[in-house]
Amino acid sequence: MSDDELMSILRQSRENNLRDQVTGLLLYSGGNFIQLLEGDTEAVGKVYARIEHDPRHHGCLQMVDAPASERLFPQWAMGFRPEDGLPEHQKKEVATLVAAAPKSASTSDGRRALRLIESFVQSMR
Repeated sequence: MSDDELMSILRQSRENNLRDQVTGLLLYSGGNFIQLLEGDTEAVGKVYARIEHDPRHHGCLQMVDAPASERLFPQWAMGFRPEDGLPEHQKKEVATLVAAAPKSASTSDGRRALRLIESFVQSMR
C-alpha cells in the first residue's frame, strides 16, 4: 500500500471510530496490520465485520476477543509505517504508549494483546 492509500484509510478509520465510539490501536508495517479494537461489543463487531469484508484486507485473524474493565488505548486511533521506515522516535512513542496502557491489562487477555502489539512494533523495520 502506498502512503496515500494508508492516509486515506487513516482518515476514514478515525471518522468511523469517532462516530462509533471505538478506540484502540492500528499499526501497519510491511503489508501487515495489527489492530486492537475497544468499545461496545456491538460497535466493535460492526467495525471488525467491515474490515473482514473490505477487499483490501486478506487473511484476517482474530487473536483475542475478551471484555475489559477499561480501555487500553482510549486516545489512540491509528498509526502506520511510512514507505521509508518508522523513525526511531516513533517506535519509542508507540513503545511508551504500550507501556502506559492501564494496569487493567493485568488480565491474561490484556497482557496477551499487549505482547502481540509489542512484538509487532519490534518487528517494524
